[in-house]
Amino acid sequence: MTVKRIDDLEDHTVQGIWEAHLNGELAKVDVVDQVTVRAAGVLAKKGYWMWLFQAATEELTSWQDLHGYYWVVDPNNGYIWEWGT
Repeated sequence: MTVKRIDDLEDHTVQGIWEAHLNGELAKVDVVDQVTVRAAGVLAKKGYWMWLFQAATEELTSWQDLHGYYWVVDPNNGYIWEWGT
């Protein structure tokens, strides 16, 4: 099996990223991808399976919900807040 980066996945939802992580499909070398996987874990625990990954830095990630709203997730403390608030 070839390991992939987040950008290489076909499914950029929380579910797609989290399942790829659980299946060992993701490379573990990139800090930004690691932050994204941890954020996907936070969102999965809260049941936000269909949120769509948008972007990440070395500390935060942004996601779009099913209503078109954007959210920032801090995987270090589990905080989630609406983009722009």
